[in-house]
Amino acid sequence: MDNLDGNLDKNLSVFSFSVIIKPSMNYKLFLFLILAGTVIAWAMWGAVILNFDPFQTGFLGFAVFYLTLFLGLSGLIFLASTFLKAKLIKKQTPYQRLNVSLRHAVLFAFLFAVWAFLKSQGLLRWWNLLLLILILTTLEFFFISQKKRVSEFNT
Repeated sequence: MDNLDGNLDKNLSVFSFSVIIKPSMNYKLFLFLILAGTVIAWAMWGAVILNFDPFQTGFLGFAVFYLTLFLGLSGLIFLASTFLKAKLIKKQTPYQRLNVSLRHAVLFAFLFAVWAFLKSQGLLRWWNLLLLILILTTLEFFFISQKKRVSEFNT
Protein backbone atom coordinates (compact mmCIF):
# COMPACT_ATOMS: atom_id res chain seq x y z
CA MET A 1 0.00 0.00 0.00
CA ASP A 2 2.14 2.81 -1.25
CA ASN A 3 0.96 6.30 -0.66
CA LEU A 4 3.47 8.03 -2.89
CA ASP A 5 1.94 11.44 -2.37
CA GLY A 6 1.67 11.02 1.38
CA ASN A 7 4.08 12.05 4.05
CA LEU A 8 6.87 9.87 5.36
CA ASP A 9 6.36 8.09 8.63
CA LYS A 10 7.44 10.18 11.62
CA ASN A 11 8.67 7.13 13.56
CA LEU A 12 12.43 7.46 12.95
CA SER A 13 14.88 4.76 14.07
CA VAL A 14 18.62 4.13 14.12
CA PHE A 15 20.45 5.37 11.00
CA SER A 16 17.38 6.99 9.60
CA PHE A 17 16.49 10.25 7.93
CA SER A 18 16.06 12.36 11.06
CA VAL A 19 18.79 14.75 9.92
CA ILE A 20 18.46 14.26 6.16
CA ILE A 21 14.76 14.87 5.62
CA LYS A 22 11.99 16.55 7.47
CA PRO A 23 9.32 14.12 8.72
CA SER A 24 6.75 15.97 6.61
CA MET A 25 8.77 15.78 3.37
CA ASN A 26 6.92 14.29 0.45
CA TYR A 27 8.13 10.89 -0.77
CA LYS A 28 8.37 11.98 -4.42
CA LEU A 29 10.20 15.17 -3.49
CA PHE A 30 12.76 13.16 -1.52
CA LEU A 31 13.33 10.78 -4.43
CA PHE A 32 13.66 13.73 -6.81
CA LEU A 33 16.27 15.37 -4.56
CA ILE A 34 18.23 12.11 -4.35
CA LEU A 35 18.06 11.76 -8.15
CA ALA A 36 19.26 15.35 -8.63
CA GLY A 37 22.09 14.84 -6.14
CA THR A 38 23.10 11.61 -7.86
CA VAL A 39 23.21 13.27 -11.27
CA ILE A 40 25.30 16.13 -9.84
CA ALA A 41 27.66 13.68 -8.13
CA TRP A 42 28.21 11.71 -11.36
CA ALA A 43 28.73 14.94 -13.31
CA MET A 44 31.31 16.07 -10.75
CA TRP A 45 33.00 12.67 -10.89
CA GLY A 46 33.20 12.95 -14.67
CA ALA A 47 34.61 16.47 -14.36
CA VAL A 48 37.27 15.18 -11.96
CA ILE A 49 38.22 12.41 -14.39
CA LEU A 50 38.44 14.83 -17.33
CA ASN A 51 40.21 17.70 -15.55
CA PHE A 52 42.60 16.15 -13.05
CA ASP A 53 45.81 14.35 -13.93
CA PRO A 54 46.23 11.52 -11.40
CA PHE A 55 50.02 11.86 -11.63
CA GLN A 56 49.97 15.61 -10.91
CA THR A 57 47.09 16.00 -8.46
CA GLY A 58 47.56 15.98 -4.74
CA PHE A 59 45.46 14.76 -1.85
CA LEU A 60 42.55 17.09 -2.63
CA GLY A 61 42.12 15.74 -6.17
CA PHE A 62 41.98 12.15 -4.93
CA ALA A 63 39.68 13.08 -2.06
CA VAL A 64 37.21 14.75 -4.46
CA PHE A 65 37.46 11.77 -6.83
CA TYR A 66 36.60 9.21 -4.14
CA LEU A 67 33.99 11.42 -2.48
CA THR A 68 32.10 11.99 -5.74
CA LEU A 69 32.44 8.28 -6.58
CA PHE A 70 30.98 7.41 -3.17
CA LEU A 71 28.11 9.90 -3.52
CA GLY A 72 27.29 8.83 -7.07
CA LEU A 73 27.30 5.15 -6.15
CA SER A 74 25.25 5.79 -3.02
CA GLY A 75 22.58 7.58 -5.03
CA LEU A 76 22.57 5.04 -7.84
CA ILE A 77 22.35 2.05 -5.49
CA PHE A 78 19.71 3.80 -3.39
CA LEU A 79 17.50 4.61 -6.37
CA ALA A 80 17.88 1.15 -7.90
CA SER A 81 17.15 -0.67 -4.64
CA THR A 82 14.20 1.59 -3.81
CA PHE A 83 12.70 0.97 -7.26
CA LEU A 84 13.27 -2.81 -7.07
CA LYS A 85 11.86 -3.04 -3.55
CA ALA A 86 8.78 -1.04 -4.58
CA LYS A 87 8.13 -3.52 -7.39
CA LEU A 88 9.04 -6.74 -5.56
CA ILE A 89 8.22 -6.19 -1.87
CA LYS A 90 4.69 -4.89 -1.55
CA LYS A 91 4.48 -5.23 2.25
CA GLN A 92 6.99 -2.48 3.06
CA THR A 93 5.88 1.09 3.57
CA PRO A 94 7.72 3.76 1.60
CA TYR A 95 9.50 4.86 4.77
CA GLN A 96 10.77 1.33 5.51
CA ARG A 97 11.98 1.01 1.94
CA LEU A 98 13.81 4.33 2.05
CA ASN A 99 15.41 3.62 5.41
CA VAL A 100 16.79 0.20 4.46
CA SER A 101 17.73 1.26 0.93
CA LEU A 102 19.68 4.27 2.17
CA ARG A 103 21.58 2.21 4.72
CA HIS A 104 22.45 -0.50 2.19
CA ALA A 105 23.42 2.05 -0.46
CA VAL A 106 25.82 3.80 1.89
CA LEU A 107 27.38 0.53 3.03
CA PHE A 108 27.83 -0.88 -0.50
CA ALA A 109 29.12 2.41 -1.88
CA PHE A 110 31.60 2.63 1.01
CA LEU A 111 32.74 -0.94 0.31
CA PHE A 112 33.29 -0.16 -3.37
CA ALA A 113 35.03 3.19 -2.74
CA VAL A 114 37.40 1.63 -0.19
CA TRP A 115 38.04 -1.27 -2.57
CA ALA A 116 38.89 1.19 -5.37
CA PHE A 117 41.16 3.21 -3.07
CA LEU A 118 43.02 0.15 -1.81
CA LYS A 119 43.36 -1.14 -5.39
CA SER A 120 44.77 2.18 -6.60
CA GLN A 121 47.33 2.23 -3.80
CA GLY A 122 48.41 -1.37 -4.36
CA LEU A 123 47.17 -2.34 -0.90
CA LEU A 124 44.25 -4.54 -1.89
CA ARG A 125 44.57 -8.08 -0.59
CA TRP A 126 41.84 -10.68 -0.21
CA TRP A 127 42.05 -10.50 3.58
CA ASN A 128 41.69 -6.67 3.55
CA LEU A 129 38.50 -6.98 1.55
CA LEU A 130 37.25 -9.85 3.72
CA LEU A 131 37.91 -7.82 6.87
CA LEU A 132 36.06 -4.82 5.42
CA ILE A 133 33.10 -7.03 4.45
CA LEU A 134 33.02 -8.53 7.95
CA ILE A 135 33.08 -5.08 9.55
CA LEU A 136 30.26 -3.81 7.33
CA THR A 137 28.25 -7.00 7.92
CA THR A 138 28.67 -6.58 11.67
CA LEU A 139 27.56 -2.98 11.35
CA GLU A 140 24.46 -4.08 9.41
CA PHE A 141 23.63 -6.66 12.09
CA PHE A 142 24.03 -3.92 14.70
CA PHE A 143 21.52 -1.71 12.86
CA ILE A 144 19.08 -4.62 12.53
CA SER A 145 19.36 -5.43 16.25
CA GLN A 146 18.88 -1.77 17.19
CA LYS A 147 15.77 -1.62 15.03
CA LYS A 148 14.34 -4.63 16.85
CA ARG A 149 15.18 -3.05 20.22
CA VAL A 150 13.46 0.19 19.25
CA SER A 151 10.37 -1.64 18.03
CA GLU A 152 10.24 -3.75 21.23
CA PHE A 153 10.61 -0.61 23.33
CA ASN A 154 7.77 1.16 21.49
CA THR A 155 5.29 -1.72 21.91
